[in-house]
Amino acid sequence: MTLVLVAMFLIIFVGLAGQVSRTYQQGVGQSRSEMAFQIAEAGLNYGRWRLAHDGSDFTPEMGEVNDQFAGTLGSYELTFTPQAGSSIVLISSTGTAAGAAEEVTLHARYGIPSLARYASITNGDVWYGGAISGAAHANGGIRMDGQSESLMTSAKGTYICQPHHDCDYEEKPGVWGSGTTQELWEFPVAPVNYAALTLDLLDLQAQAEVTNTDYGPSGNFGYHLLFQENNTYSIYRVTSLGPNVLSAFSNNDWQYTSHDIGNKVLVHTRAVPSGGVIFVDDNRLWVSGAVRDRVTVAAGELDDTPADNNADIIITGDISYGGVVDGSRAFGAVAQNNVLIPWSGAENELEINGAFIAQNGRFGRRYYPNCCGSQAHRLKASLVRYGMVASNQVPVTAWVDEGGNVVSGYLQGQATYDSNLLYQPPPYFPTTGQYQFLSWEEVD
Repeated sequence: MTLVLVAMFLIIFVGLAGQVSRTYQQGVGQSRSEMAFQIAEAGLNYGRWRLAHDGSDFTPEMGEVNDQFAGTLGSYELTFTPQAGSSIVLISSTGTAAGAAEEVTLHARYGIPSLARYASITNGDVWYGGAISGAAHANGGIRMDGQSESLMTSAKGTYICQPHHDCDYEEKPGVWGSGTTQELWEFPVAPVNYAALTLDLLDLQAQAEVTNTDYGPSGNFGYHLLFQENNTYSIYRVTSLGPNVLSAFSNNDWQYTSHDIGNKVLVHTRAVPSGGVIFVDDNRLWVSGAVRDRVTVAAGELDDTPADNNADIIITGDISYGGVVDGSRAFGAVAQNNVLIPWSGAENELEINGAFIAQNGRFGRRYYPNCCGSQAHRLKASLVRYGMVASNQVPVTAWVDEGGNVVSGYLQGQATYDSNLLYQPPPYFPTTGQYQFLSWEEVD
């Protein structure tokens, strides 16, 4: 009986000892895994700190985590991977606990917001009459008579509404009008630093020199840049302009002038510089065609001292992504002066995709009166935009009379914001602020 009891106790003891040992080992393993996890998380925090202090440093790095009592707790290994065509950086952190083989790998994505976060930015006053999707901001006042589904913000609490808003110098709220969703109107808010939105054209020219897509003065009237569906572009030298017609942007700006192409000759056809810049050092650049990549075009007269700031980009036909709106196709246009829609060259039903910046001038179409040779193309049917517009002066694509009737420009308009522009703007577009957390995951 004694031997039987001893044997039973030994069996029970061995079983309990094994169970205790297994539980202990599991606890140690979980503790080490948790320690490796915490060390990897510490590595991510350090990686974010490093980005905030030097956003261009993507070199890998290793580090240790120490405790003043326990000594070295473990180490982490960091890698930084910029995401092509965006401001997003993927940080990978692999943590290892001291004296253990367990590793935990964490991924986190951070990005700097683009200044193309708005569907429309205006440095002065603006009047909306169509449908606009996405946030819109003005540093001046806003008359909103259209449809909107997002924030409409003004830096003004009140402003003096002038005749270009069909007012007789009346004081109006920062945002007013007969538009919809007025609960989303906010004013006053902090102004947008428009100066930060105006890119350094010299930097854009330097980027174009890298890809041999920097074009000097044409010696004629400028260039026409035509994008093809096979992801090439043809560039033409414009040798003559279309007929002069009477037009104006304001009462003191009446001119007999032309912004249409008369004749042109082919310079060459090349592949689009993916993620690059096409730069023209001339006072006119006409743009149209099928964009199938990520590219920015810019026009500026940089050879003048001081610069005349007269370079315009002229939209002479549809600029389309072909229905692909996942961010893989992005077009940017930066004009030193205006981004114009011309008299006869623009389509009756115009579609333009992309982000457009008029640094010193405005985005829009001049007023063509019902006389003097201007009436043939005075009215156009519809303008559909996908992307964003930034205009230093008042943007305008439709001119109305006192009764609210369109008398020049586009009878209907629709603007839709491209949400990809927030963290995936066109190449070399400006960003603002610090890296912001986007996503986090543990990698098996």
